[in-house]
Amino acid sequence: MHFPATLGRRQRLVAGVLGIGVGFGAPFLGSVGLVAATGDPSALILPLPFLGALWAIQGLAPSGYTLEEHGIRLERRWLRRLIPYDHITGCDRRPRPIGGLLAVGFNGLFGSHGPRWNPRSGWHYLAITNTDDLVYLETRGGFVALSPSDPDQFVRALHARLAEARPAWPTPSS
Repeated sequence: MHFPATLGRRQRLVAGVLGIGVGFGAPFLGSVGLVAATGDPSALILPLPFLGALWAIQGLAPSGYTLEEHGIRLERRWLRRLIPYDHITGCDRRPRPIGGLLAVGFNGLFGSHGPRWNPRSGWHYLAITNTDDLVYLETRGGFVALSPSDPDQFVRALHARLAEARPAWPTPSS
């Protein structure tokens, strides 16, 4: 079962205005100005590194979450991750403090993803594109924050998968 990760309103503004407008538009206009001023067409390659950086950041941003047979697949263009069901100890929508010091991942442009540490919540991993409706997975290594497009349906489907994956306790001995 697949749940897309759509950008929230704030994230769309940040990605559109800052990412594309400033990150690519400004270097492009600058290169056109340089060509006009100098007559040298080699200045047209100026925006290419910025466009490459946007392409790389977009490729690492979460695009969805799939409940597979053995775990939750964090979908993105590159470096997909699988969180096995046996590593998940719980799932809920109770808000928690996220982000903080020692942020290793990217923030803001196409969502937030990567490990974080916060003194109130400890180590956690963000794979979110929307900061409004989050789902929190409790794992042995801290919690993982996700932002599926339909968080309530995601939680229901995940609870069903977790119930299937775990045998009833206690199990009868033979």
